[in-house]
Amino acid sequence: MDVKLTKEADSLLCLLYKSYLEKRENGIPKTQAKLFGSSLEIQQSLITKMNPEDVDETCWELGRLGMLNIQKGDNIAYFNILTDQAIVYMENRFKGKVSEVLDYLGKIKAAIPFV
Repeated sequence: MDVKLTKEADSLLCLLYKSYLEKRENGIPKTQAKLFGSSLEIQQSLITKMNPEDVDETCWELGRLGMLNIQKGDNIAYFNILTDQAIVYMENRFKGKVSEVLDYLGKIKAAIPFV
């Protein structure tokens, strides 16, 4: 799958996928593990150093690429769902291991200060 992501979108997708994997490891059903709240909730729980407006725009970017299904509300990405396409992409990239995602996030942290 040839997916081209900005560094911000790549970082956010990695954080969402890491959260998805952790939920699955804790026994949360797949349908619930794919659910994320609004872009504001994502910013507050996963990527606090990034500006809320930038998180919102990055969610929309991931939506345009088919990585998130998004419902709009209150002029933001109000309800975000990780798509099967995103999970397949990330499984192929990281073999479904949280440790590999964490290693990658550690490597890009210097390039992207809000991770």
